[in-house]
Amino acid sequence: MAEQRKLNRRTFIGAAAGAAGATALSPLGPSLSLGHGRKRHKGDRLVPRDRLGLQQWAVRDSITRLDKSVSGYVGGRNFPQDASDLGPLVALPGGFAAVFRYLASVGYRGFEFFSFSQGANGPITDDQIKAALDSAGLVASGTHTGGLAQMVDPVYRQQQIDRAGVYGYRMIGTAGNPANPTLGTLDAWKGYAEQANTVGAALRAEGIKYFFHPEQDWFRFFDDPAHPELRHVHRIDWFTDNTDRRLVFFEPDTMHALAGRARFPDPVDGRLFDINAWYRRLAAQKRLIAWHVKDADRIIPLPAPGTSPFTQERARAGFPLNNGTDVVYVGEGSIGKGYPVDPDPEVIGFPETFARYRLSDPGWFNTESDSGPGPATDPGRSLRWAKVSAKYMLSVRAGDSGDDCDDHGHRH
Repeated sequence: MAEQRKLNRRTFIGAAAGAAGATALSPLGPSLSLGHGRKRHKGDRLVPRDRLGLQQWAVRDSITRLDKSVSGYVGGRNFPQDASDLGPLVALPGGFAAVFRYLASVGYRGFEFFSFSQGANGPITDDQIKAALDSAGLVASGTHTGGLAQMVDPVYRQQQIDRAGVYGYRMIGTAGNPANPTLGTLDAWKGYAEQANTVGAALRAEGIKYFFHPEQDWFRFFDDPAHPELRHVHRIDWFTDNTDRRLVFFEPDTMHALAGRARFPDPVDGRLFDINAWYRRLAAQKRLIAWHVKDADRIIPLPAPGTSPFTQERARAGFPLNNGTDVVYVGEGSIGKGYPVDPDPEVIGFPETFARYRLSDPGWFNTESDSGPGPATDPGRSLRWAKVSAKYMLSVRAGDSGDDCDDHGHRH
């Protein structure tokens, strides 16, 4: 298996090189015991029911839409296998309370915030949002309100700590770059690492983990004339190695990490960022505390270097809305299925990813889609995506993509 994977990776890179030319290769809550040290057996559930969460960004249209102001389709019993089975036309929930009830009804137990406003549904306080979570049987899994440039301000940081106290979540982080504009110099990144350690230490004192959710720009190389030896070093690798593992944690985005790998090949030899080595390092250091489970399809033919090679929408045969264009549901895309559905042999699919790389506390699996909200002709899309994706996540079992794996990814 390992030799086959190695051979196919060479084939994959070679094909990319032929497409791009000779100068650059185009790559394609509460505490929980997570069972560290226990070998998983075939058939074991890989996503605990009480650790399935959703990132607010995926349903941002539903949160800000006036409750029951529009009607749409959230999918029938046989959807998406039968793309025409949209289910009945229903009045769609809007606002935190109604959306929380819907998410709980389809299997979610956590909700990760990026905003605390609900648009047309009117002003709402933190205490009222927490009450709505409690009423629906959900908990807050964390928040993306921890931008580094803001968190170095003690006043802003204390506001975030106080808010975490209201909701009870124990992870605060950001999906953004360390600063804007993000510089590629060593001095800049030394500063970011020092700031991240400072913020992480302050949050640790409050029982909260500070995390980063690296998107594609993090996978660029250094660009520092004073340090040419770093021109082959990915910024994300350096940041991982030069921040304190006790203070700085990670919530990888399964799509953006692979897109970063693809967008930024080494300019000399075309090598791609070793995504699985990074995941393995984070898991071993107990810095892998959550996933953003984001699925997508590989764009074929491959786009030019520097462009994301994934799409989160697909043309679905028999789908009657939006001229047949639908969202990619978690578990059905090339990222979720892995090689050989995806042409990159290092894309191993969700079942094997979850089996190999064990999460540390608090251990959330937060589903997300950047393309969740649909057009006006399909206002139910984000809620339909949430339902279908939850069903998949709760169905994933050890052995779905191969033999049993232990905590180090060794197969048996």
